[in-house]
Amino acid sequence: MRNRIARVLVGTSVTSAALLSGCTQFVPVKDMASDKPGYLAAHFGVDSLPTSLRDKMPAAGTHKLPFKVLTVLGKVTGHFGTAGIERDFKTVLINAQDTGMVQQVYESSANGVPAAATFSLSYLNIYSLKEETANYAQTAAFIPFVAHDADNGEFAFNAPQEDETYTTTFKFGTTVQIVNFRALTWTCHSSRYYPASQFNTALTGKAIDLDCEQIKDGIVQNKTRRTYLTEYGVGLTRSVATTAGKLDWSYSGFEKDGQQTVMPHGQPAVEKPI
Repeated sequence: MRNRIARVLVGTSVTSAALLSGCTQFVPVKDMASDKPGYLAAHFGVDSLPTSLRDKMPAAGTHKLPFKVLTVLGKVTGHFGTAGIERDFKTVLINAQDTGMVQQVYESSANGVPAAATFSLSYLNIYSLKEETANYAQTAAFIPFVAHDADNGEFAFNAPQEDETYTTTFKFGTTVQIVNFRALTWTCHSSRYYPASQFNTALTGKAIDLDCEQIKDGIVQNKTRRTYLTEYGVGLTRSVATTAGKLDWSYSGFEKDGQQTVMPHGQPAVEKPI
């Protein structure tokens, strides 16, 4: 139960434990938690993706993002089954060689106590392509799952266009799996651009919402809303809904390359050093 909640709370989660078929291995949680930046760098670089998927990505330096490190704070609320959920989170996103790819450590806390961290590699923080979660209450984490291929490069857009539908089927499995991949289809429809200050008063630039469905074997697995921000060039999760529950994300702090975003009343959006 805790693992399922942790995977949903990451906001970029693309699948479930059902994908962990074949050879199952485990990674000690203490090794992941003791040096999160080091673990992320060692295991979630662009080169860690299968060649078949990397070939569909922009080359290094061709998709420039307006940050090196982006730190975002906020809160997740909602329910999972009969359990109410309320978590604080801190997510650190790292520009991966200006490819449009983003490395991320997403850490959630309950009552001020860190509960879990999810390491991931995504495209624009919209499509998660590799992911691994460490639940601090457990001694081991499952081996990461990864997209081994995609049926097209439609997901690799520079920025969402208005009133556009993007559909891509990814083949997912564990990092050691070589057969029996699961096909997951993402279909995302974009809205119209609007002032980003409507998303959060601390932001400038524009925003656009993407409403996405993840489908496996013809059945919708989840519905996700993400908002792409031109100020940062990436998307942020707004909500995730499954048959088991629904979670909503709100955002209270932004720090780009050491510069804190200032709220309208003059106080920094991120009040504590990261």
